[in-house]
Amino acid sequence: MMRLLRTIIILLFTCSPVFADSTNGADSWAQVQKAGKGTITAYWYDIDPFIYTGNKGQLQGVEFELMQSFVQYVKQKYNYDLRIQWENAGSFESIYRKVKDHTAPGVFGWSFFSITPERRHEVNFTPPYMPDLNILVTSNELPLYTTPQPFFDHLQMLQGYTMAHTTMEDDLKKLQARRNFTIYSEYDDYEVLRKIAGRQNGFGYIPLTIYVVALQKGIKVKRQHILVTERPGFAGIFSKNSDWGPVVNEYFQSFACKRKTDSLLAKYLGTEIGRIIMDGPGTNETEQQSADIELLTKERELVSQRLIETALQVEHQKMMRNISIGGALVIVIIAILLYNRYRTKKRLSDQLIQRNSIITRQHEEIALMNRKLQMKVLQAQMNPHFIFNSLNHMQYYINQGDKSIALKYVSRFSRFMRLIIQQANVSTVSVAEEVLMLEQYLGMEQIRFTGKFSYDLQVAEDVPVNEIRIPPLLLYHYVENSLYHGIMNSDRHGEIHIQFSCTATQLICSIRDNGIGRTAAKRIMDQKAGVSPTPHSDLTTERVHIMNEDVPGSISVSKEDILTNGEVDGTQVLIRFALEHAISKAPEEALHIV
Repeated sequence: MMRLLRTIIILLFTCSPVFADSTNGADSWAQVQKAGKGTITAYWYDIDPFIYTGNKGQLQGVEFELMQSFVQYVKQKYNYDLRIQWENAGSFESIYRKVKDHTAPGVFGWSFFSITPERRHEVNFTPPYMPDLNILVTSNELPLYTTPQPFFDHLQMLQGYTMAHTTMEDDLKKLQARRNFTIYSEYDDYEVLRKIAGRQNGFGYIPLTIYVVALQKGIKVKRQHILVTERPGFAGIFSKNSDWGPVVNEYFQSFACKRKTDSLLAKYLGTEIGRIIMDGPGTNETEQQSADIELLTKERELVSQRLIETALQVEHQKMMRNISIGGALVIVIIAILLYNRYRTKKRLSDQLIQRNSIITRQHEEIALMNRKLQMKVLQAQMNPHFIFNSLNHMQYYINQGDKSIALKYVSRFSRFMRLIIQQANVSTVSVAEEVLMLEQYLGMEQIRFTGKFSYDLQVAEDVPVNEIRIPPLLLYHYVENSLYHGIMNSDRHGEIHIQFSCTATQLICSIRDNGIGRTAAKRIMDQKAGVSPTPHSDLTTERVHIMNEDVPGSISVSKEDILTNGEVDGTQVLIRFALEHAISKAPEEALHIV
């Protein structure tokens, strides 16, 4: 294990770069010559068009490409691989301080530095790559001064704007020594120009190149043709203890660097502006006037171009506004049309829903009427059966010559018919009315079948006989079945017990007999070839079905044989009426058909 660890450590030291002893990526020229490669650090601060961050986040600009060109020069001439480590210093002043105070030899700084005697004592400069002219600019509200004296006379009323620790500040302070005025510091050349443009009495010194770029950016300031200051030029800086001076001077004084600078200024400023700035103001008054006229002409072109661009932009904005307004109107019109269409569809939909609701309601009413008609038809079909049986009985007694019994039967029959007629046009009757009708019926049958059966009819005390309503002639069927199918087919004395009782939710009617039972009764029916003394059984079943279809669970019917010692001793029928649908204080109206 220890042998493996020792091998890894040896490999790490063996494979590490030769320049690993460099200080924070700031190698000296001697280290690069020895290793054939190395890294230098370049501090920078944003100043368009010299070094700045592009739209995609990449560094670009005149000074950035000059430094990259220097790396290529070292590679082409010396075959050394040189890498630049770019670091944003955060401010112009910070770059200068970092380079001045750095102890490592391979540290450079780029941010459009002017060469001054004071700075030469603290840092090294690359040879200047372009002229350094500071021009006096004012707001457009101030007049164009042709000589310095009128400007000096107005100085006390003006406000100066500059960047701290720059040659522009030095130039303003020289003017301040003549006439006292207020100086405000900003963090950026273009911010200085915006402050001047935005103040009626603002002015300041600005490098000529920055002024031209500001015109291209649309910052509205005025160049005064007086009090121009000139210095040796703009250059990069590197630390005093650096050994990079010979190779740096070699490149920046070369024709290749001059040609590269011209192409970069043309690239970032335009060919004509680049040439004007590189040519400088000239060595005599005639050349100065010529250069100034040429620059003035270019300024006017830039201003005119800017005005045209502004006018085009205004027209474009106007056109876009008109398009937006037109688009908005089209959208509003479409929205109105869609809304109207929606309202129309909704109105039609509402009407359709309303009509469907009416149709549904009418359908339900028709269905209800149809069920009531069916009930009426079934009820009407049952009434002739009673009348037919009763008339047969009267005819029998008359033929027998038994007038007293016949009269007694006629009396019962008349009362029974009165009840039948009263119930003919109603859908429900009270329990009291149903009890009376059953008593009349059973009384008539006792007269007919004298001594054959007896009956008792009991109603529990808790049954509200006048409030609970049930369908008429429904119980009659089950009582008739008990009599004709159960008792009449038996040899013993028959008994029929009818009882009404209530639970919390139901009215229960129990019909009990001591007849022969359902099985024996069916066997006798089959022997008689289907001739039934109670032909309305199917009608009663159909009535119950229709009522349950209208109100599910309103009526239930159950039948069972009564067993005694395993032998059939009669039949019991239980008819249950749901109280929720059976209690009513007023009888239903009769159905009228128009």
